[in-house]
Amino acid sequence: MAATGYALGPAALYLATRTVARSRTAGILAALAFIFLPSSSYLFSALRADATSFSPALVLPPNWRLLVLVKYGEGPHVLSLSLGLLTLAATARYVRSPSGRRLALAVLALLAVALTNLIGVLGASVFIGLLPASASLGGSALGRWARVLRVGILGGLLSLGWYSVGFIRAVFGFTTPGGAEGGSAYVFFPVVILIGLVLVAQLSSRVPEGLELAIGWSLVFAVIVAAFQLGGTALAPQPTRYALELDAGACIAFGIAGAWAVRRLAPLRAGRVRAAASIAVAAVVIAIGAGGWLTVREQLGPDGAWRDWSERRVAVWLSEHLAPGERAYLTGDHAFWADAFADVPQVRGGVDFAFSNPWWAHVAYQMNNGPEADLSVLWMEALSVRYVVVSGPGSTEVYKEDWVYPRKFDGQLPLALDQRGVRVYEVPRAGDARLVIARVGDLAMPTSAVDRAALEAYVARMREARAPAHLEQRGLGGWRAEVDVADGDSVVLREAYDTGWHATIDGRAVAVRADPVGQLLVPVPAGAHVVELDHRVHGDFLAGSGIATLTALGLLGWALRGRLRRATA
Repeated sequence: MAATGYALGPAALYLATRTVARSRTAGILAALAFIFLPSSSYLFSALRADATSFSPALVLPPNWRLLVLVKYGEGPHVLSLSLGLLTLAATARYVRSPSGRRLALAVLALLAVALTNLIGVLGASVFIGLLPASASLGGSALGRWARVLRVGILGGLLSLGWYSVGFIRAVFGFTTPGGAEGGSAYVFFPVVILIGLVLVAQLSSRVPEGLELAIGWSLVFAVIVAAFQLGGTALAPQPTRYALELDAGACIAFGIAGAWAVRRLAPLRAGRVRAAASIAVAAVVIAIGAGGWLTVREQLGPDGAWRDWSERRVAVWLSEHLAPGERAYLTGDHAFWADAFADVPQVRGGVDFAFSNPWWAHVAYQMNNGPEADLSVLWMEALSVRYVVVSGPGSTEVYKEDWVYPRKFDGQLPLALDQRGVRVYEVPRAGDARLVIARVGDLAMPTSAVDRAALEAYVARMREARAPAHLEQRGLGGWRAEVDVADGDSVVLREAYDTGWHATIDGRAVAVRADPVGQLLVPVPAGAHVVELDHRVHGDFLAGSGIATLTALGLLGWALRGRLRRATA
C-alpha cells in the first residue's frame, strides 16, 4: 500500500498540472521532475545532510518522498499527497466547469485525503485553497470561491465521522512545553496564506496559465519549511513534513515553465521541432536523476537482518518482562515499532495529542528534556510505568527522539537491559498496575509538572494502596472489581480518564472523574462492593458520525431528485 501511494504520485501530479495548465507537455515534464530531479527540499542543509546519509554515494537521492517513505516510514503522508494532488485536479475541473458529478468527485477525493493522513489535510487545503485567486480558471472570483468552499464544507462534514469535535479539540489544544511546535506561531499561518492568495491574483494574467498557482503553492510550503529549518518557528504542525508538498509545487512550476519555454522559443514554432525539444528536456531530466536512483537501489530492498534490529529486540524483551497492567515508556522508533513486533503496552505511542491525560505533554517533556531523574521517576510510578527505554548516541534506530540527559537515571534506577546503545531502566512498583483502592480523593492536583510535593504525596498514597479482592477484565475497556473500601478511599483505575468512561457500584450508575494525575477515579462508599467499569463510544463521535451520514444521505437525495426531474422532463 505504501509503495502504491508513492507510485501514484507522478500520475496524480501529471493530472493536477495538466488540469491547471491545460497542457499535456507541462504535465509530463512536471511528473518526470517529480520522479527524477533532486528535491527542492535539498536547499535546506539539514534535509540535504539527511539525504546524503541515505545514499551510499555522493549523489543525492532522486527525491525527498522516497527518503521519507523508506527511511522514516511516511507511507500515510506520501499516499495522502498523491490523493491531495488528485483532489486538486478534481476541484480545479469543478471550479472551471461545475457539474454535480465533478463536485462529487472533488468531495470524495478530499474525503479520501482526510481519512488517510492529518498532515495531508492541510497540504490538500492549501492546494485547493489558492484556486479561487486564479483568474485563469475562468468565471467570477465570487463563483470560484463559492465552488471551492462548497467542496471544503462538504468534505469537512463528511469527515466528521472520523474527525470528531473531541478529536479536533485535542489537536488544537495540544502544546509541547518548551518545544518549537507548541502552536503559538500557528496564528501566522493565515497571513502566509493571504500573501499566497494575493501573489496568485497578481500573477494570474502575467505568467503562463497555472504557473501563478504553482508559484503560490511553492511560496506557502517553502515559508512553512524554511521558518522551521532556518528559524525554528513552526507555522504548521510538524512543518518539515511539508517538504513533500513543497516538492510537488516546485515540480508543477517546473513543468509549466518548461512547456511554456518550449512553446515560446521562436526557432521552435514547428510542431515536430517543439516535440523534439520537449523530448530533449525530458531526457535531460531523466539523466540528472538516473544516478540518484542507481545509488539507492540496495536501500529499497528488505533488510534480511530485521530480527536483530534494536527496536525488535527491545520490544520482545519488554513483552516478556511486563506484568499485567504495567507499561513501558519508549520514544522515537522504539515507540513506533514496538507493537509491530510484540504486544507491548506503552504509556506513550506515536501521537502525543491523542493522549487524553492533560498532563501527558508535560510529563513527556520532563522525561526527555528535564535533568531531574527523581521527578521523572515519580511520574512513571504514578502512571504505572515499569520500564523506561532510553536510546543513547550509539543506538542504531533511524528516528531518534534525543534525550537531553540520557544518563540521568544511572544510580537512580536499576539497569535491566543494556544493549546496542539502548538502556532499559526498571521503575519501582507503586501499587497494583491495573486498579487500586487508594486514598487520593482529598489530594490537590499538581500545580505543574514539577510540583514535587504534590507528586510525592500522590505516589506515597499509591504505594500504600490496596489491590481489589478480585479483578476481572472484560474485553477492551471493561472491568469488574470486588472491593472492600474504607472511609475516604476511592477506586482508581490506572488508565487515563475521559468522558467515555461509565461506572456502576452494585449495579447503580455513579459519576466518575479524573484523579489528581488524570487517571480514572470512582468514589465508592465504605464497605464491600462490586464496581463495574465500561468504556463506551463518545457522544461527540456519534454526533459527528450522524452529521456525516445525514450529509451523505442529503447529497444522495439531491442527486436522485435531479435525475428524476430530468427523467420527467
